[in-house]
Amino acid sequence: MGRRVRDALTRIAAVRDLDGRTVIDVPIMYPSGATAVVDISRNGDRYWVSDMGRGHVECEMSGAESFYGKIASRVADDFGIGFDGDAMFALWVTSARLESAIVCVANASSQASSEAVRQAIDTKLRAQNERIFERIRTVFGEQSVARSVDITGRHASWEARNVVVFSDRRKAIFEHMTSHPNSVSSKFLMFTDIKSADLGISLNAMVRDIRNLDEKAQMIADVGNIIQMSATDEQIIRYARAA
Repeated sequence: MGRRVRDALTRIAAVRDLDGRTVIDVPIMYPSGATAVVDISRNGDRYWVSDMGRGHVECEMSGAESFYGKIASRVADDFGIGFDGDAMFALWVTSARLESAIVCVANASSQASSEAVRQAIDTKLRAQNERIFERIRTVFGEQSVARSVDITGRHASWEARNVVVFSDRRKAIFEHMTSHPNSVSSKFLMFTDIKSADLGISLNAMVRDIRNLDEKAQMIADVGNIIQMSATDEQIIRYARAA
C-alpha cells in the first residue's frame, strides 16, 4: 500500500488513546460535516462502545435538540443498541463483535441526528410558509391564495407554496428562502425550471433580511424577485405582477 493511501486512511479513520480509553474517528458524517467519534472502554474481556453524546450535541448546535430524543430512541432500537437520553451505546460487547458495535453506534448516531435536523428544518419551513401564507392572504384575499399548487416546469413538476392566482389565471409564487446554500440552490433550481416553461409566472423568494444574503444567494435575482418579509403591501403587489 502506497504512502499516500495510508495517509488518506489515517485522515479518515484515526485511532488514539485518551485517559485509558480508545477513541476512534469514524468516516461517517453528521449533518454539520463533522465525522463521528466513537469511544471504547474495556472492562475485562468486554467493551463499552459509545458515541459520547456527539449526535445529541450536533442537534443542540442545529436547534434540533427537541426532536432528537424520540428519534434517537427509535433508531437505537433499529440498530440493536442502547440510548440513555444523551449517548448511543453498545454495552458489554465481546471482542468478536467489536467491529460491528463500532459501525452500528456510529451509524445510529449519524442517522438519528440527521433525521432530527431534517425534521427541525421541515418544522421551521412549515412555520415560515404559514407566516408567508397569512401575509399574502391579507394582501390578495383568501379566495385568491393557495397554500400550494403543482407547477409544471420545463423538466419537472414542482410543489409551489403560497401561490396567488389572478383573475386572468396568471400566478405569483412566494417561496420562503434562507441564506443556507441548500435553500438557495433548491429555489434557484425550481425558479429556473419554472421560468423556462412559463415566463408569465411571478417568482418570488421571501427572506428575513436581504442584507444577510451573500453573493451566491443574490443570484436568485437572476431568475426571480427577492422580497423581505417586512415588505409593504404595495411592494408585494408590485412584485406579484412583475413576471
